[in-house]
Amino acid sequence: MSNDRTVRDGFLATVEQQIASGDPPEVRATHERLCASGLTPGEAAQMIAIVLRNEMKQMISEARSFDNAHFAQMLDKLPTLP
Repeated sequence: MSNDRTVRDGFLATVEQQIASGDPPEVRATHERLCASGLTPGEAAQMIAIVLRNEMKQMISEARSFDNAHFAQMLDKLPTLP
């Protein structure tokens, strides 16, 4: 198994857990919104995982804490991102 796939699966598992638990609520709301727009649950989860991965990358590169407000703003831009 490649590292890229392991990382992707890890982010997807995190998103699926967030959807199931409703924490943070923005993840479940975004998932529901994306599914209502015609995406499959899997496609919606993958898009959210991309946003999560990008936020985590920024967090590491900037040596800062996770920014939930920024994460929520990026989720609001799905299904398209600038």
